[in-house]
Amino acid sequence: ACRLSGLPLYTVGLGTNPFAYGADDCDIMVKAPTIYVEDYVDRLIPLLKEQRIDLLIPGHDDEALFLSRTTDQFNDAGIKVITAGTKLIELCRDKQRMSNDLNPAVNVFVKSYDKAGAIEAIEKGEIDYPLIAKPRGGFASKGIQIILNKADAEHINESHIVQQFAIPHEEDPNYQQVMDQLARRINPQLSEVSIQLVTGTKGEMMARMASFNKLNNGVPIEVLPFENKAVWDAVDRLYPVLHELGLCGPFNIQGRLTNKGFKIFEMNPRFTGITGLRAVMGFNGVEACIKKWLDLPAPETSLAINHNTFGVRQTADKAVPVQRQQQVARVSERINTTRLRSTLSVLVTGASGYLGRNLIRELLSYPGYEVYALTTTQATIEELLGDPARCFSINDLREGHMSLGQIDRLVHCAFGRPHREPEQIADSLAFTRDLFTRALMQQVPAVINISSQAVYGLGRDPLWSEDLPAAPQTPYAQAKYATELMGQSMQSINAQTRFASLRMGTLSGGLPGFLPIGLLAKFAIKAMKGEPITIVGGTQSIDRLDLRDAISAIKALLKVDPMDWDAVYNVGSDKQYGICDLAEKTAQATAALTGCEPSQIIVKDQDVDMRFGMDITRMQDLVGWSPQYSIDDTIRSVVEYMREYS
Repeated sequence: ACRLSGLPLYTVGLGTNPFAYGADDCDIMVKAPTIYVEDYVDRLIPLLKEQRIDLLIPGHDDEALFLSRTTDQFNDAGIKVITAGTKLIELCRDKQRMSNDLNPAVNVFVKSYDKAGAIEAIEKGEIDYPLIAKPRGGFASKGIQIILNKADAEHINESHIVQQFAIPHEEDPNYQQVMDQLARRINPQLSEVSIQLVTGTKGEMMARMASFNKLNNGVPIEVLPFENKAVWDAVDRLYPVLHELGLCGPFNIQGRLTNKGFKIFEMNPRFTGITGLRAVMGFNGVEACIKKWLDLPAPETSLAINHNTFGVRQTADKAVPVQRQQQVARVSERINTTRLRSTLSVLVTGASGYLGRNLIRELLSYPGYEVYALTTTQATIEELLGDPARCFSINDLREGHMSLGQIDRLVHCAFGRPHREPEQIADSLAFTRDLFTRALMQQVPAVINISSQAVYGLGRDPLWSEDLPAAPQTPYAQAKYATELMGQSMQSINAQTRFASLRMGTLSGGLPGFLPIGLLAKFAIKAMKGEPITIVGGTQSIDRLDLRDAISAIKALLKVDPMDWDAVYNVGSDKQYGICDLAEKTAQATAALTGCEPSQIIVKDQDVDMRFGMDITRMQDLVGWSPQYSIDDTIRSVVEYMREYS
């Protein structure tokens, strides 16, 4: 629900179990003391202050009660707590008291008794079978017994309370199934009406909703929006009483619509297990409370369930990198006599391209990586890797012959170059969507997307920083920016998948796959032929990134914990070069290599406003990376490569 809100939140999960399902949905999990230790508050508050927590949300009945009793200590520490008043929580925790104390004011609760009182009420004819026995402060339908006769009643635990079973009205679609299950002493968790009230810091009503639920072992698995006048009439009569007892924040009411009206058998002053599903269906009570408790601006929009949807809940699957939870890593090391794997599996797409093939070659020269390749020209990469089992074609991916579940890091280099036709750029974008979708479904832990400085456009003066809004002006630039947005959506959908885009300057350098189409290559060709190098304009400033520096930046990011990644990093040369200066340097480098006279530089005067350059401070600060190759090094490698190429 926090993620769905879109609020700029930093979430900290408190718990003792590193295997907890929600631990990795938070930005960080912090091991916290159990609420049952004597000095819980004294130990918890420093932990919260260390994490700079503004708001604490209890997720457990006992925790909500404890925090309500100690709210003042948290307030003094500058930490707000979403919790109702102690008096109301204590009443809800004791179902017998809840019924006996509130029914005289609002007769909407099933009657509740202790064991002796229930037997006496039966003998007096005040209540009749079937009855239900449940733990006094229980939750999630644990420890429940169905009581059909006097013999059953003798086996009621002394610590249980006994309630009338709220049988759904005879027109209820599940009526007969409920009666059949009761006859077999099965607790029929059907036709339960669950009401969520969302109230403000002073108990003022902000929103409410109801659903018609089917449960399994106390967990709602089918949720259907529900509207009924009898239900809301009962809630309207009950609300003032709850408000007087200290209602504030979320409040959940459970009951059934019976032949005698709406009957309540349980209330919980907290968010419940279907809070997230309610948020998906439009009713995000968590967001509303966060805004209210932290005095954040909130538009006057209705908080309401989408009645055109229904919810279904089943077991979900999640794969989390072991290294993200140190306690889990220690357990893994303890149960395995040897470390299962000390390397990272890295899949490089566009593996036969200029960047991809040279990145693979570099990764293979260092220990610590298992390299996989995805390409359209599989034979070339098999020769490079020497292991056909790690080389895959696009069809292998589409036909299910490779599993992204084996991959720790995905480096996405595959994309049509700027000079390609629009159809090829569109194909690249479609492939990226397919790849990212599969990576999200397989929960690949981390994705590095190779983007371009082209997303900044040409309408602003360099140097461009990552905080500058994108302004792509060409189909290629638009497509590259789209890949960034798709990747960021991946991370929003699944917190297990981390994503970073590297906006790279124009790559150059004499390494395999270099094409003779770039500026430096064209200068070198002219110089080798002894022809003049003609420049139109002459005032342009250019950024050229040596391919070797680009590869070192990717390697540096691979070594960083993905949890520390930002969404975007600039990777450039950190220099701007005049186009005439580049032509002169190329002519001189060619002359030195060939022994010929340097080519003449001819400048045709024309107003050409073209300036490139990126601020690379963010990348430098993260990994200490800086370009190591000068423009002279790059030009020399280009000239040498082009001479061999010719």
